[in-house]
Amino acid sequence: MTEPVQNQQSKASKQALSLILAIGAAVALAYGAGELSHLLSFSLSEAGAPDFLREPINLAIAFAGLLIWQRLRQSQPATPPLWGSPTFGLGLGWIAGCTLPGLALLGLVLLQAGQFETRGFATLALITPMPFILVHAMAEEVVIRGIAQRTGHAALGAFAGISVAALTFCALQVLQGYQSIWHIANSALFGALLGILALSRGGIWAAVAGHAGWTWLETTWISTAVTFEKDGSFLAGVGPDSYGSPMFTGVLMLALAWFGLCRALQAAKEKQ
Repeated sequence: MTEPVQNQQSKASKQALSLILAIGAAVALAYGAGELSHLLSFSLSEAGAPDFLREPINLAIAFAGLLIWQRLRQSQPATPPLWGSPTFGLGLGWIAGCTLPGLALLGLVLLQAGQFETRGFATLALITPMPFILVHAMAEEVVIRGIAQRTGHAALGAFAGISVAALTFCALQVLQGYQSIWHIANSALFGALLGILALSRGGIWAAVAGHAGWTWLETTWISTAVTFEKDGSFLAGVGPDSYGSPMFTGVLMLALAWFGLCRALQAAKEKQ
């Protein structure tokens, strides 16, 4: 075996190990931060502290873990995704995060696999959860994008970074209890879309807002402004919202295909 071949194999092994380590570290940190923040906030509230401390604690632990990871890998150059524009990222991400599951829910209604029922609600009840949902999304996304996606991008390029982040997001969601086949598929696909958003001008802010907008639509808007009833058919899938539905899978696949086509057209234009 020649020396160049040995060097190439050694490099490939190191890259594979680096990716596995990044996925493991990101999943462990994001999941551990959520569990630890839950325990700490419960203990603090029992001692008389305010009961809204869980998400700030979650975010603080996530950032601390990210900083430790970056210290341990000082030799790695800065790679995408970067933070990007907060204004552009929050706007783009929130629109995307609400639109994609919204289209899935509308598709279920059109195919008579589900129906909306409006409820009387106060606007404040829709607005109040937004900051906490954003903080929760940031706690997970800074870890997934800052560790998993950056490591994959640095090792093998943008597509690898998106794929590694999608796998990480999926593994985290499974650990959090979303274990049906549709939840797993949609976690991976949505994680990939968030990875694409993170490479836009909005950067990590766009991934954070996309995650938050999706969570807000399916946990706050549905329960507060409307109710959504499924008919129990195959298209309806599992759970009360679009997350466990094959309809959401279809919407996500179409969105990924659209982004892929746009990227291919852009690449072709750059070659001319």
